[in-house]
Amino acid sequence: MLIHCQRLLHNARGSGVHWPGLSGVLRYGLLGLCLSIAGCADPESPEQQIRQMVEQGEAAVEEGAYSEIKSLISESYLDKAGRNRRALAQLVAGYMLRHGSIHLLTQIDRIEIQGPEDALLSLYVAMAARPLQEAGQLLSVRADLLRFDLVLRREDGQWRVISGQWRRASREDFLR
Repeated sequence: MLIHCQRLLHNARGSGVHWPGLSGVLRYGLLGLCLSIAGCADPESPEQQIRQMVEQGEAAVEEGAYSEIKSLISESYLDKAGRNRRALAQLVAGYMLRHGSIHLLTQIDRIEIQGPEDALLSLYVAMAARPLQEAGQLLSVRADLLRFDLVLRREDGQWRVISGQWRRASREDFLR
């Protein structure tokens, strides 16, 4: 994407290939759009790092990798229900033991960067005994549907959950 933007900049300056019929304002407008899209696609942006953390957590749950799940929870975790990291980890381990094979379908609702080290994450998670590929399957598959509202902090370069709450969600939440 950056290479395409560099080509646009080169052309917008008037050297190289010209864009007949496009005014200078339109050329620079297209260049601005391209650069803003390239900025959104930054693989190292906090938003992208958080998306990768969600994918990592999803894979860890599906693989039953308890220690990897625990690594996504901050040592300083504390939620409104009074659960600390240990209590939350025990809750997750109990769920995994009761349900055996767990397959997730995650849908990020919102990522809000609060500063260089803090963020809010809201996501919907469908948990089922068999693989889920898309939200439309929720009409025919029995699954636990939850909404998670999480507070994240970057610790030692990794985003971790420092607090959170969850509640039941509906199929409509996934299908909108």
